Order: sequence, then structure tokens, then C-alpha cells
Amino acid sequence: MRESSVDFHPHKKTHRATLSQQSNTLSDISCDTQASDIPESDHSETEAGGDITEDRVRSEFGQYGSVWAEKTGERSAVCPGVVGRTTLLPDSEWEREVVAIHLEEDVAINIEDENDGHIPGEPLKTLVSGFFLVTGFLATTISLSLTHDRVPDTKPLPDIVLDTIIYQRWGLDVSEILLMVSTGTAFLVVILHSHRLIILRRIWLLLGILYYYRAITMFITVLPKADETYICQPRSDNITLGLVVNRVMTIVSGGGLSINGKQVYCGDYIFSGHTVTLTLGYLAIKQYSPSRFFLLHWASFLTSCCGIIFLLLGRGHYSIDVVLAYWVSSRMWWTFHTMANIREVKDGGEHNMFRGLWWWHAFRYFENNIPGPLPQQYSLPLPQFVMQAGRRKKKTEGDSEGVGS
Repeated sequence: MRESSVDFHPHKKTHRATLSQQSNTLSDISCDTQASDIPESDHSETEAGGDITEDRVRSEFGQYGSVWAEKTGERSAVCPGVVGRTTLLPDSEWEREVVAIHLEEDVAINIEDENDGHIPGEPLKTLVSGFFLVTGFLATTISLSLTHDRVPDTKPLPDIVLDTIIYQRWGLDVSEILLMVSTGTAFLVVILHSHRLIILRRIWLLLGILYYYRAITMFITVLPKADETYICQPRSDNITLGLVVNRVMTIVSGGGLSINGKQVYCGDYIFSGHTVTLTLGYLAIKQYSPSRFFLLHWASFLTSCCGIIFLLLGRGHYSIDVVLAYWVSSRMWWTFHTMANIREVKDGGEHNMFRGLWWWHAFRYFENNIPGPLPQQYSLPLPQFVMQAGRRKKKTEGDSEGVGS
């Protein structure tokens, strides 16, 4: 503790110290300062200054209430016989200190450590998201089964892109090959991520939402075939439940692709499912692979771009289908991940405009326990007991080698 000294000399011929000067001088007195350290000639004036100070404190006691009482009691317990230093400070500083104490007393801020390193996988939520994806895909296939009989038998609509490029029959097959490559690569990246369950349910939820959107848009407005040479199944004038189920099973068995000959129903134009899958494949690779894998990112980007170009060359879709698909899927992805990465957005405050989204409650259900952005951590998708057994075996081998050496 520092040593205290009083260097103030009030008795000079031309000047006598005022009470405020004495008070400011006494503000340097610590708990170790003894009464003997103060000159006797200063005792009377010091006592007078103390009386005035106490009167000022009592007059302002009503404004600050128990805060001052608690503070002076605290100081008295620490430094018996010495009034807190606050009483000897100028008014402005004294008030600032008391207000600060008041805030410390009344404002309780509960700060929880959200970054404790544990992010729950919650496999049940992933299962629910997968079920939602299946229902969305079934909704799309049912919509296509009903739309097929309403496709107008007319020439393709004018399209500035399709009318300019040269038609390539093999373009659709190449596009679907690139689609499968992109999807397989994205799945590999996700499955090697340590938080694979969270990422899977995010992608499945987004795909399910987009499938439901597509089921509505393709059924509302039916466009004629973009490729006049594409062979579709004959239309039926009598739609029955059995016929719809048979069509749905045929589409599902082929995964919605034309390369395997299972996609023989027409009318699924607005918007392009191929473009949605290619776009989300690239975004998943870019988002969840290490940032230093820029070559993989560029390769995925070129794969998705080429897949869309070949889709148009093969006249698998109109240009408006591709534009709408990219716009909807990319905005859905960025909106969802922005909301998932910001904790405050997950709160249901009245000023949170994201509450207006129809899938808001589903989002909160799936993302409520995720504190923020997922760390870039990777591991093999093996059961926990297998990983523990491998670690124990590796540790045993290391110990045996150390003993042998």
C-alpha cells in the first residue's frame, strides 16, 4: 500500500486555504494515514470541512438513497473512521461515481458462455428434416403427374436464349451427369464434416421448401415443351388415383432424371429442378469445405455453370426456368444461413421481420440450439465406439513403443 503524506501548507502571509482546497488535499488520505500525520494547526479547519461535506451528503442522500448508504458502509468497513473518498471529490466526479455504483447495483447482465465447444447434433431433428424433404419431393411428383395431362400441344414459347443457341440433343444427358458429380461431391464434403447432422438437416429443409414451391409453380402455369423432339407419355382423359400413384412411382424410381429413361412426363418447367440442385451443390461445397480448398470451389462453380449451359443446349428448360431457379435457391440459401449464424435473429422479438416467413417456426425448431456459425472441423463418419476403440488402440501401441525404446 502506498505511503500517504500531506504536503499542503495553509499558513502563508498572503493566502489562506479554503475549505474546498483542504478537502481536495484530504482526498489523498488512505486507510494507513494516522491522525498524527496531520499538523495540529490543520485539525480545526479539517473538521470544519468535514462537517460541511457531511451536510452536503445528507442533503443529497434522498436523491441516491440506499446506494450512498451501502457505499459509505462498505468504505467504513474497509477503512474504519475514514469517510469514503467519494465525499471529498468535486460534485461532478462524486455524482458520476455514485451513478456508476447505482448501475452496478440495479443492472444485472447475465452473460452465458455460448461458445463452450459443444454443438448438439440432434439426430431426431435431422430425421424430421429428411421426412420433410421426402414429402416435398412427393408433392413435386404428384404435381407433375397432374400437370402432364394439361401440357398444351403447341410450339415452344419464344426464348431469346434457346432461339439463339444451336440445339444439342446430348446436352440434357451431360447436364445430368454434371449434376450427379456436383451432388456426390457436396455429399462427400458434408459427410466428412464433424457437424454433418446439422448440415444435412439444413440442406434437406431448404430442398423440401424449394420442392414445395416448385410443386405449386409448375401446376399453376403450364408451359409447352421446350424441346419438340422430347418424347412424353400419352395424356389421359380419365385421371384416377391408381394412375397418379403409378406415375409417381415411375418418377421416383428414376430420381426425377431423364438420363435413365424414367422421366417420361412433361410439364415440369417453372422452375428448373436441375438448376436448383446444381446451385445448392456449389453453395454447400463453398460453405462447408475448408476455405483453403479454393481449387475445389472453382471446380464446383464451373461444374454447376456448365451443367446449366448444357441444360439449355439440350432444351431441358426455358431460360426463365433457370433464372427463377437460381434466384430462389440462392436467396433461400443466403437468407437461411444469415439467420442461422446470427443468434439475435432467432429471437422472436416484435422488430424481427423474419418472423413473417412461413417457415420461420420450422427454422427456429431446427436452429434454436445452434449458437452461431459452424466451425470448420472434419472427421470420419464412424460410430462413436469405433472411434474410441481406434484411439485406445493407437494409445496402447504408442505406450508399447515407448516401453520398448
